[in-house]
Amino acid sequence: MRAKRQQEKGTVLVFVALMLPLLVFFSGIAIDFGRAYMHKSSLQSEADAAALAGVAKVGNGRARLVKVEDIPASSSSLYSAVKAEADRAANVILAKGSGGADGLLTDLRIVILDKEDPRLAGRVQNYYYEVELSEAIDFTFAKLFLPASFLPKDWKVNVQAWAMAKAKGSADLSGKSLLDQMKDVADLETVASFQALQKENPGKSYDYIKSISFTNKGVSYFADGSRQEIFTLNGDDSLTNGMKHLLINFKPDIISSTKLEDNWDLDTLAGWGDTAVKNYFNNHKMKFTNWQIYDNDGNLVSLSEGGVKNWQDFFNLLKNTFGEAGAQQLVRQRIESVINVDQAYEVRDVAHLPQTDISYDVNGDRNLQDPLFIRIESEEYNQQSGSNFVTNSIRDITINIRADNTVQDGSGNYIYRPMLFFYDGPVDQDGDRGKGRKSRTVVLNLEEDFRGIIYAPNSPVCIQINGADIKFTGIIIAARLVDADGNEISMPSHQDESTDAILQAFYHDQLGLRDAQFDTFGVAGLTIYENPLKDIAYLTERAAETK
Repeated sequence: MRAKRQQEKGTVLVFVALMLPLLVFFSGIAIDFGRAYMHKSSLQSEADAAALAGVAKVGNGRARLVKVEDIPASSSSLYSAVKAEADRAANVILAKGSGGADGLLTDLRIVILDKEDPRLAGRVQNYYYEVELSEAIDFTFAKLFLPASFLPKDWKVNVQAWAMAKAKGSADLSGKSLLDQMKDVADLETVASFQALQKENPGKSYDYIKSISFTNKGVSYFADGSRQEIFTLNGDDSLTNGMKHLLINFKPDIISSTKLEDNWDLDTLAGWGDTAVKNYFNNHKMKFTNWQIYDNDGNLVSLSEGGVKNWQDFFNLLKNTFGEAGAQQLVRQRIESVINVDQAYEVRDVAHLPQTDISYDVNGDRNLQDPLFIRIESEEYNQQSGSNFVTNSIRDITINIRADNTVQDGSGNYIYRPMLFFYDGPVDQDGDRGKGRKSRTVVLNLEEDFRGIIYAPNSPVCIQINGADIKFTGIIIAARLVDADGNEISMPSHQDESTDAILQAFYHDQLGLRDAQFDTFGVAGLTIYENPLKDIAYLTERAAETK
């Protein structure tokens, strides 16, 4: 019995002796594969971080990891300086890692925006960036027990990471300041001058361009001592009611054979006597042009479109109709440019109009609100006209809103188009607007509820209420707000979404509005100040900071 136990014990010892190398071998293999797994995990973290850094660099800075199956089939690889930029950012991260990877592959793919808007067509929507790392694995323990011929050759750990980020400003046109967005809208959606309107309508007659720009035959002179140009906007007018944008064109009142100097305007003549004014006109080769003169009974007594008279002859023409005192007042009087909105413009069938006749919203889609863009011409200065130069003296501009464009149908859709007015101020001797020659006050006279925008960044703006319970929906951008006497109105010191009640009280008490509601009608978007609600008035400096 004892011999049998000794025999079994010996058998166990032999078995253990035979199995021990195998146990050590397989333990070593387990350690090798465990090391490989742990290293793969570390390598994956490095690839993830590098992919995120690379795509964030070329995108909008906000990146996230994605699965390869999440990448759209429409994506395409991009090989350019953009990819090189992503690679550099990824390499910075990899250099801080273990440094063990001996293989690196990257890929940058893009997805293009599917937008009709020419501003966004072809623009990158999303970036997808891949980092693939590989590293050879050394089977340290297995080498101790197996010949090299038994070990896997070129056995590598491979990891892959994909990350995506939206392109900078790709999905829409917001992100800029409110001021810059509105300036872009003015440049894109309107024309700034009569000459530009002609270029936009090749083959059209001169008279047609005059008609669609509301061009008068001349400045009107009246017995009450006023000089005026009247522009009537009527949504029933078949000539203009189908247009995307309109131009209010001022008729020049001064012509000269040499360029005027020192940003001349009527202020130059303030306090001067008749002889001094006449001498100034003669010395600077200045004459009056384009006039319509009405007598005390409102009869037209003289009309001359394109006519020219020197100061003395024109003074005598006025004197014969209004007397000397009337003539003295009229040759120095500011011209009032009065824009009357007598009938609102109906929303068009935007979905079925050609691209050239529509506008796009900030997301690059057809703007179904169908805003009507109205550019008020900047007063010309030394504009070449044949061998001469024509100039508009600086106007007093009034916009009379006599038609309610806030009416909705039974489904809550607006029937009429919001009206967006753009005015940059007078042109100066350097060709700049609203700088050397300063703008006069732009008056918004509200007789009805109004949906629209007043963009006058270089002008003081005065809001006058000539009706009960007037509501304004839109925004106003102005150099400053003033009252009817030109006194500056101070805005509340703090303006954001938490001060709606304060702002509403300001608009009611200071401006006389029943209600005020923020709206950009799709042409601009705010990404930081996301919920203005009642914040409608933006002084130019603030508009430049509001995003």
